[in-house]
Amino acid sequence: MAQTALGRFHQRLPNRKQAELFDWDFDLPISHRTIYNLTKRVAAGLRPAYEDVKEKIRESEVVYCDETGFPVDGEQHWAWTFVTDDEVLFLVDESRGSGVLEDVLGEEFAEDSTLSCDGWSAYSSYHTKLQRCWAHLLREAEYVAERYEEAERLSEELHALHDDLTTFVEGDPSASAREQKRAEASLHLEGLVREGYEAQEVQQLIKKISNGLGHWLTFVTERGVDSTNNRAERALREQVVLRKMFRTLRSAEGVQIHETITTMLATWKRRGLDPPEQLQSILGGRELR
Repeated sequence: MAQTALGRFHQRLPNRKQAELFDWDFDLPISHRTIYNLTKRVAAGLRPAYEDVKEKIRESEVVYCDETGFPVDGEQHWAWTFVTDDEVLFLVDESRGSGVLEDVLGEEFAEDSTLSCDGWSAYSSYHTKLQRCWAHLLREAEYVAERYEEAERLSEELHALHDDLTTFVEGDPSASAREQKRAEASLHLEGLVREGYEAQEVQQLIKKISNGLGHWLTFVTERGVDSTNNRAERALREQVVLRKMFRTLRSAEGVQIHETITTMLATWKRRGLDPPEQLQSILGGRELR
């Protein structure tokens, strides 16, 4: 059972190829449907641990979130990820709205907790304390600056500001120094968005910055918050690879198998634990670490 789960979700093997390997390597002829049923049993055994991961994420002070399209039976769904220092949760849902955030994090996510995200409106509809991703912003600024000369200084200013702020927080300054630095940086951003630009793409970038005012600088005053959402983006890459390999999930049951096993494999790796050992431990009825 452990080998089958790892073959499917770590080695990314289709069920048919796994059945062939069991026949070739172990002289054990089984059908691809049996492979599916084995992964179903693994997911059922791991589901309590999955719910425990969700509960720990709800209690976290900082959660990094992202989502990407993932078809289910040919219909558009979304693979969401929620990442903390010690957990990675995957959830596949037909919605890309704030209701998914309420389902995972609760209707009353702690007011003093920070949600790191991109600019998708679902996040601001759900929670007020956000950290908008600087990696997205700086990439877009570079792209626009390559196309429009008037945006070159804007891109340089944004990069310089981000470099200055990240260097500042690395020094672990006092709370009062952080507040002062954030106030100064906020004035800097407000000055940039007030300048006039002619090109529509540059204006759109300015609008993006303006819409995020109040959310770009949370990392300056909140210890332990990254300036980027790279943690969630890195976690989501595995889902993108699986989507390319498998093309679509085929049922609600298949969705639960997928999100449960991928969550536990990613969480164990994040915790520095050995996934095969953990799988065999829990499937054998021993206590999961």
